[in-house]
Amino acid sequence: METDIPLRDIMVREVVTGRGDMNVRDAAKLMRKYDVDSIVVVNESGQPVGIVTQSDIINELVSRDTTPSTVKLEEVMTTPVITGSPNDRVSDIAKKMAAERIRKLPIIEDGKLVGIVADVDILAVSSQMNSILADLIEMHVERDIISRESEGITQGICEKCGCFSNDLVMKDGLMVCESCKEELELEEGD
Repeated sequence: METDIPLRDIMVREVVTGRGDMNVRDAAKLMRKYDVDSIVVVNESGQPVGIVTQSDIINELVSRDTTPSTVKLEEVMTTPVITGSPNDRVSDIAKKMAAERIRKLPIIEDGKLVGIVADVDILAVSSQMNSILADLIEMHVERDIISRESEGITQGICEKCGCFSNDLVMKDGLMVCESCKEELELEEGD
């Protein structure tokens, strides 16, 4: 079964890291430079002690009108950081991420940070995981619908066919892919 593969097969090995005393402005520059939406905060030994996401920056700084260069990562990071091992199974980690309501999971081996897995990495692995992954997506769909309502786009599992789509739209009270939207419109026309 595809969901029984180890994390080492899907993890991203290049992880953007920063120290707790790094300011948020410099961290945001690193995130933009490497086109990532999180930075793992590490101690002097390179062990993860926290994680900062774009959402953390928006919630903690932008909404409070705080200057990013005056705030350290250690002040806004999520801690303790939940981690996994390269040998952990994708299915187990998907359940853990859903239960803990996290989207990023640093991977530790022999006390060292060796990679990171995101919910989208797990989504890409297997369509067989829809029931487990639906929990991961469900916690973000409502927020995405509200924040992208004016654009009319979001990503997730189509509520009609069960397939993953980058372009879900609201139709008849369901978040559906473009194909299912067209089918629903055809059904309405009959």
